[in-house]
Amino acid sequence: MPPLPRLLHRHLSAPFARRLTPCHLWQPAADVFLRRGLASSSAAAAAAAAGREKSSRKTLGYLVGVAVAMVGASYAAVPLYRRFCQATGYGGTVQRRESVEEKISRHARVGTTPSREIVIQFNADVADGMPWKFIPTQREVKVKPGESALAFYTAENRSSAPITGVSTYNVAPMKAAIYFNKIQCFCFEEQTLLPGEQIDMPVFFYIDPEFETDPKMDGVNNIVLSYTFFKVKE
Repeated sequence: MPPLPRLLHRHLSAPFARRLTPCHLWQPAADVFLRRGLASSSAAAAAAAAGREKSSRKTLGYLVGVAVAMVGASYAAVPLYRRFCQATGYGGTVQRRESVEEKISRHARVGTTPSREIVIQFNADVADGMPWKFIPTQREVKVKPGESALAFYTAENRSSAPITGVSTYNVAPMKAAIYFNKIQCFCFEEQTLLPGEQIDMPVFFYIDPEFETDPKMDGVNNIVLSYTFFKVKE
């Protein structure tokens, strides 16, 4: 090669050669990059798994909380129903504003003498799954406003195990419920009967004399007192 071309060749080739890195020097850098990539992927996967586990725990806790709330609600249903009915008169449940003793004393001072006769009829039911026989001892009684009366219901446990029950009640027609006052009653109280055991449960009630003077009670000659017994879950 002539001198001048050879000189130019060395001059142009030397910097280019210096800029080139042999392939065997790339390998460590590639390994480091690969390890970092794998480590990052493993960390991301671990974080995702931890997130899923945390979400699963939250979901499980929520479901357990719902189940506990439902069980608690089933046990609280009867007392809540009682308070709701007594506060609103829903279902013919008597609203408590003035005690029976106060009403009797007040009408005794006034000298109220009602003459209208009312037939009080009695009804008994048991909820599904309640192995009791539950009936009114008498089908009906006749009273006048201002009078009190005593009636009985009979319950019998027909199962082979002790059963605890609780009852709710209502008065029909609903508009007459405000004048029907129970002095003594077994409602909303737990009753436990052994296998084959039978008991009589009293209901002592009083009809408010104002029943007779209320125009809304015109034509109401019959009042039905109904009880339903529910099995208390153990």
